[in-house]
Amino acid sequence: MTKASVKHSSVLVAILSLASGTILGFSAPGFDQWYLAWIGLIPLLLLAVSRPNPGQAFWVGLGFGTAYNLVYLNWYLGLHPLTWLGFSLLQSKLVAGLSWGIVSLHQGIIIGLFAFLLKAMPLTGGFMPRKVNGHWLLPASVVIPLLWVLLENKLGNAHQLLGVPWSMLEYSQYRQLNLIQAACWIGGIGLSCVLVLFNVTFAQLIATIWHQSHCKPLAQQSLIRATCQILVVTAGLALLCFWGSTQTAGYIKESSVTVSVAQPNINIEMQKTEHRYTVDELLTQLQELTFKRSASIAIWPENSLPVYLTNSPATRATLSVFAHKQDLNLIIGALDCDPKGHPFNSVFGITANGILSSAVYHKRYLVPFGEYTPQFVEYLPEWIQQLTNTPAGTGFSSGKQPVVLKITSRNIAPLVCFETISPELVAQSVQAGGELLVNLSDLAWFHNSMIGQQMIAFSVLRAVENRRYFVFAANSGPSAIIDPAGVVIASYPQASKGVLTHQVGFSSAITPFTCWFR
Repeated sequence: MTKASVKHSSVLVAILSLASGTILGFSAPGFDQWYLAWIGLIPLLLLAVSRPNPGQAFWVGLGFGTAYNLVYLNWYLGLHPLTWLGFSLLQSKLVAGLSWGIVSLHQGIIIGLFAFLLKAMPLTGGFMPRKVNGHWLLPASVVIPLLWVLLENKLGNAHQLLGVPWSMLEYSQYRQLNLIQAACWIGGIGLSCVLVLFNVTFAQLIATIWHQSHCKPLAQQSLIRATCQILVVTAGLALLCFWGSTQTAGYIKESSVTVSVAQPNINIEMQKTEHRYTVDELLTQLQELTFKRSASIAIWPENSLPVYLTNSPATRATLSVFAHKQDLNLIIGALDCDPKGHPFNSVFGITANGILSSAVYHKRYLVPFGEYTPQFVEYLPEWIQQLTNTPAGTGFSSGKQPVVLKITSRNIAPLVCFETISPELVAQSVQAGGELLVNLSDLAWFHNSMIGQQMIAFSVLRAVENRRYFVFAANSGPSAIIDPAGVVIASYPQASKGVLTHQVGFSSAITPFTCWFR
């Protein structure tokens, strides 16, 4: 092969990897082209194993993964304008663009590592290992799905590594109700494994038909074997969906109450620049939204009262009187601090008799650069440090454990914003006794982007995994109430001011997923 043809081939591979990653990105919630997730990995698999060495496979994966995430995570661009943080318009665009690009690249590196290992490992098509010329080959149908979920869902996106496990493949299926019922056993991580297996199965058929030496790691021993595997995998998927169809209708409530979700729609500019609302003004708006509602519990979103509530007796007194007069239990997003003055992004409960709950939830999953600045930033040049200005000032401290709020004699498990992307944290909250899941969010940072739709998709999976009603309460919307089968039974649109009211149920049953997942 001449140098010119090698260069031409490399350019073609780069274009194919970028194009196929971009196409798969449209499977994301918000675009909702869910069917792409069932075939979108096939180009990556074939391109990676056909590269001459693992290093070149890495670059294929990097291009594919970065393009995929640039589409999926387009809502990062909604950070602009950031003038409320004191940035100029140019700095604002730079911060939004860099955030989008850096996080997409981070996720692309994880998929690049996947492609690297895919090429480096001795693989053969099918579900069983095979010995060839004295060397054992690993079964691609088993190894590849497990490798994907290990890198994408667990190791690569560990919080300690600044991983943001956002663009997981399983969330593309949040509206496929029959399929996602299996999440109460295998979780979203198991659904991801099923999706990858389906992609691998068809990639093996193509590799077998193609019959090229560079595709041998995916090729089956015969076309009959490849066809039989497709039939077996498809039949298994059909059975899974059939079982799921028996789980979705008429979910029974052990006990039910009516909840009201206040959506004040106070965007970030109104909070910080056009009009700096006082705590009293915010309190008045929230009271007006929940006044005389036929509900037992009112939910006010993340940081709806930006005040240290434990240290604010006047605000607490106003809330207590309001709760008592309205015979209304309140769940409120506010601030808290420990005796040393460390601040927390928190959730408080006030009962209908006006008593502040002794239990206070402190957010455990803090957003890098949004709620705290990672320590390594202090070693970067000063001009970069200025671009990492944390909106929370010096930054929040992280909570260490799940907390349940005892409201209407039942246990409500609060979560805050990005915590809905963490199946571990949600499962821990249920293990701690949570009978109803409530997520308080403030998505005004990202303006009118599709971030809210994606967070609802995540919440759907968390509801099914734990078989709990899930209330997603967002300051600027969209807000939603999801039943334990993953059905969005009520919602309130984005960028609208109002109240979402609906019945929810409590449950104390523990699913297999909640038991085994850590």
